[in-house]
Amino acid sequence: MILYILQNAYISDKHLFTNEQEWKRELDNSHTGRRLKEMIPEGKEYRVINSSNVIGDCADSCYQADLKHIESLVKQINPTVICACGKIAQKGCTELGLFFIPAPHPAWRQMSKKKSNEIKQLLDKF
Repeated sequence: MILYILQNAYISDKHLFTNEQEWKRELDNSHTGRRLKEMIPEGKEYRVINSSNVIGDCADSCYQADLKHIESLVKQINPTVICACGKIAQKGCTELGLFFIPAPHPAWRQMSKKKSNEIKQLLDKF
């Protein structure tokens, strides 16, 4: 099981949601979700969470990692490996002393297909 940890969700004109379940339904259709798929090894089980359960009002909404939130979900999910996507998720994992594979956030505009493929290949080894 691969656990991908992102930053935090936010509402946009295109994606309106009020809770985590609705966010999960919208994720695959979002820019982040489409790019995240490029980092998921074929046939591997995975989950995606945010480092904070706060939903922002816009794309500029940025919240620090909620360590209790991350720790609780890591214990519940019990992943084989964690992929921390972006600086906020990576900082939270570091502060918790978790082993993780660092990756750029999937929404990062400069993320190349080469980089997402490298991450996918690395995660496929677990």
